[in-house]
This record gives sequence, structure tokens and C-alpha cells, in this order.
Amino acid sequence: MTATKALPEPLRGIIEPEELDFLFDDFGVDVSSARTLHEPGPAGEAAVLIAHVQPGQGAAPATIQALNAAADAALAPDGALVLYIEGRHPEERLAAWRNGLWPLLHTGLIYEVRKLEASRRTLSGLTTLEKGPKKAHKARSGTIFVFRRRVHAMGPDATIEKFDANAPGWNGEPGKASYPHFRWMRRLVGCFDELPRGGRLLDFGCGAGWCGIEAAKRFGATELAFFDPSPEMVKIADANARQEGVANPVGRTGFGDVPPFPAEGEAPYDGVISSGVISFAPDADAWIEGLVGTVKPGGALIIGDIQLASKGMQRRRANKPLLPARELNALSDEDVRRRLEARGFTFKKGGGYQLTRPFPEAMHVNETKLGGVLTRPLLWSNQLAAASNRAVGIPGRARFDSWVMSFVREG
Repeated sequence: MTATKALPEPLRGIIEPEELDFLFDDFGVDVSSARTLHEPGPAGEAAVLIAHVQPGQGAAPATIQALNAAADAALAPDGALVLYIEGRHPEERLAAWRNGLWPLLHTGLIYEVRKLEASRRTLSGLTTLEKGPKKAHKARSGTIFVFRRRVHAMGPDATIEKFDANAPGWNGEPGKASYPHFRWMRRLVGCFDELPRGGRLLDFGCGAGWCGIEAAKRFGATELAFFDPSPEMVKIADANARQEGVANPVGRTGFGDVPPFPAEGEAPYDGVISSGVISFAPDADAWIEGLVGTVKPGGALIIGDIQLASKGMQRRRANKPLLPARELNALSDEDVRRRLEARGFTFKKGGGYQLTRPFPEAMHVNETKLGGVLTRPLLWSNQLAAASNRAVGIPGRARFDSWVMSFVREG
């Protein structure tokens, strides 16, 4: 482990694991498994590593570099870095720490400490803990990040658990103010470009299945195959496909880097659709290699995802300490296009959809506070903007939070 005197000044403070007993109780980890940044220990075996940032210090490059190096050397594959940033800090300063430790580490959990009170902060909201810091340490106040290695946080087990838990909500709810926009986006991606009529289609990372369903209905597919890491999502996609009268729906579970379609003895597909999936892949190249093998020579591919370069996404990365890993992990449409063209795909056309800030914020207010009164105007604005962008090609990246492109595999 790095010696204290070798660390940058901001990291030389020490906080003992016992001062964070409330965190370990809530986190479900034995405090005896933790050690501080200054304690020696075997490389690559730390279950919990604690680092303390002294008051008034920001995420300077030298500090970030030293912390990344120490965490990478010490942490076990499933270990956690507990980063205690003492004092009160604005959101953008906290976001700078998160951004600095990405892509090695990712956080989905923050604790806020104010004297004797502590609260847990996740993407789902803020919860006050019943147990806070001990009186002996009441002078300490600050923000505590819990980081894990990105490859662990986005690994197979974590992905299946998260997708299974969120599956019902990701299916959309008819009657809710958000539902028309939800279905419009799926229809836009699934039917973005012509797919072979009467062909075999694959929904690569299907979620609730709606992109593939829309395409299968529009182009008269003779078979719709679909897969997702989540068994719950596959069940929902299968039920949706059958309810919509899609011919020959076949669902399996699996990941994009080793897709379950086509299995041995099965042919690749006439058309493949993948919407909002590549940003979940820890290894984009492995994922794309898996995708390539599902498209037959001369076959069509439609792919879409969130837009890393949009104004809204850039603002969120700069100002929000907690973000879904996929928002940090996303690739630009340009990057994805280059990777596919290098693997024998010819670009046909592309476009953006989902207007960026302040449209998502306006939609949230419409759905939560206005009872859906602005649903149609907001949807029409998005439809018009997407149609205009589609007509002129891919320009306008900063205006949209999502992109979609179509390709043909050279044969």
C-alpha cells in the first residue's frame, strides 16, 4: 500500500473504520474487513478500502491519479472503495470526483453525514438512517461515496439482478402520461429503416420486446427471436409478442458478447435490431463482435442508444454525483459507426431523437405534477424534431439524447 508521505496532501488525513460503523451496518459489511488507504496489505485483496479527503480539497488531477492507482492495486475484484470527502461541497465538485474515478470505478451509493445524522442516497432517492455516527466523532461531516470496480458494477450478476428488479417498470404502463412517448420511441427505432419483408428478425437485447415487435408487425417477419440477460424481461417480451400476434416468437436469456442466437445449427438473421443496449456493455468491442455474428451477409442492422455528446448528458455528468453507469459508459454514434464499418458494415442513414435539456425535465414535471396535460405537445415536438433530423442525416448530435442508425452487412 502507498505510504502516507507518498500520497498527495488531500489524501493524507485518516479516518478509522470504526467511525463509519453506521455505514458498514447499512451496507451489510463487517467493519473488520476494511482497511484505510495508509495501511499495508496484500495487493488485489482489499474487501473495503477507506480513503479520506481533507476539508476544502477538490478533485485535483494528481489526487485523482494517486487514488486511482491505490484503489486499482489494493481492491479485490468485488471490493469497494469508501471515499470520505470531509466538509460540505456543491454537487458539481462531488460529480468531479465521480468523473475522475471513472472508468476504473463506479458509484451508485452515497452517504451524507451531518454531525450525528446520516442518510443514504441512491438513484431512487434519499433515506435517513436510523443509526448515525457516534458522538465521539460528531465533528465529522461530509459525503461518503461507495465505489466498486466498473467491470463488477456492470458485470453479469449485477446486470441480471438490476434488470429483473426493474423489468415491470421498463415495460411501460398503458394509461400513464409517459406511455405514448415510450411506445413512440420503440416504434421509431424498430421501424427506422426498411428491413427485409417476410424475413427472420432478431431483437438483440430486447428489454420488454417492443422494438422487435413493432418491426415484426411492420415488415411481416416470419420469425421474431429475442434475448435479454434478465429472465423476467424475456418473459415480458414473450407475453407482449404473443399478445400482439407476432408470428413465431422465440425468447432466450443471454448477453451480447456471447449471444444465444443463432445457436449451433441456426442461421444468422435477415434483420437485427438493438436499442439502448451497447451502453450496458463493459467491453464494447466484445459486444459488437457478438452483434456482428447475428447478422447474415447482406442482412440489415438497426442500432440505437443514448447520445454521449448531447447537451443534456454533458450537463448531467458535470452536475450529478450519481448517474446510471450506462450514461458514463455510452459511446457516441460516430464511435459505434466506425467500429461497425471496420467490421464490414455499410452505413445507410442515421438520426437523433429525444430532444435534450430541458425536454426530459419538462416531461418529468408533466408526468408527476401536471397530470399529463402536456404529453401530446411534448411528444409532437419530439416527433417533429426527430423527423427533421432524420431528413438531413445525423447532424445535430448535441440536440438529442438518443441516436439511431441503420447498416447493411457486406456480403
